[in-house]
Amino acid sequence: MKIGIVGLPFVGKTTIFNALTSAHAKVGEFTLGVKEANKGMVKVPDDRVYRIASLYHPKKTTPAEVEYIDVAGLVKETKDKGSEGEFYHSLREVDELAHVVRVFKDENITHVSGSVDPKRDIKSLDLDLILIDLDIIEKRLKRLEKSVTSSKVEEEKRELAVLHRFKESLDQGIPLREVPLPPEEEKLIRGYAFLSLKPLLLILNMDEEQYGQREKLESGFSEFTPNKKTEVCSICGKLEMELSLLEEKDKSAFMEDLGMEKLAVERVIDISHKLLNLISFFTANENEVRSWSVPCGTKAIKAAGTVHTDMERGFIKAEVISFEKLIELGSIHKAKEKGELRLEGKDYPVQDGDVIFFRFNL
Repeated sequence: MKIGIVGLPFVGKTTIFNALTSAHAKVGEFTLGVKEANKGMVKVPDDRVYRIASLYHPKKTTPAEVEYIDVAGLVKETKDKGSEGEFYHSLREVDELAHVVRVFKDENITHVSGSVDPKRDIKSLDLDLILIDLDIIEKRLKRLEKSVTSSKVEEEKRELAVLHRFKESLDQGIPLREVPLPPEEEKLIRGYAFLSLKPLLLILNMDEEQYGQREKLESGFSEFTPNKKTEVCSICGKLEMELSLLEEKDKSAFMEDLGMEKLAVERVIDISHKLLNLISFFTANENEVRSWSVPCGTKAIKAAGTVHTDMERGFIKAEVISFEKLIELGSIHKAKEKGELRLEGKDYPVQDGDVIFFRFNL
């Protein structure tokens, strides 16, 4: 899972990046074109992988990972085709956008638009994404309309219809994530990687004084969550960045004093899994116990391909047991004795928490 962190300059993007990744990226000096995006990997906090490992004592235990990419924002005064192209290139491969929005007050940090207005900033970024997507669609339509007139390829005709529908929505200022998209149409346009189509997490970067009003703050942005592809999460970036640098025992003590149940990194990953409709399954043996994140509804044969392409090519069967049942029985041997290890075919929809042993042959 890759998540792109976006937003205006000096709203705390890199502070949030540091808080989520425990990195030490320099804050306050990130300008488009000056340096490459910050990148950091984070292990998905899921104790199930470690509990399975306690049964196997493997050489290696590998949780699923999330990659965060902190890119510079577009500022109206500096926008040009080159900067928009760089912005698009940095985000094309991400699965989700995390838009850091400033809600904190600090007289020492001047907002690039002159005042703190988070709703204005949210709409401004959406407009940026819409314009980038429109440019891509208009260029493609010119070529596609010419070829469709002389071509009998039905797929191109369907693609043309989808792009026209998308253009109509974008012309009205509607981001593509709010446009209904059947699975068969999603396959047609997947290669475009439209930015306004990507699921969006709005991160409200607040100050410590606002921390006790998180729920009230988030509810004030419900107008931006009309469907399942947008979520809101409030974070005190400065505080979370400081916490991320502490030793575990000190971190726990501070969290208890603040009444904080989860760190931002856990909350963001939880929400991102929800946004992307992801589940986790596990593979296990004496060499490695590992967690894998896949979209809900993934078939067993595709899950096998996530582990290794050879497993998908030579797929025979999947031996499956739920995490809860495996822990209850205490070993895979007892699971086999009790007949709890099921044989499933290639079309079996993988469930969250499945522990899977793939049978394959090439």
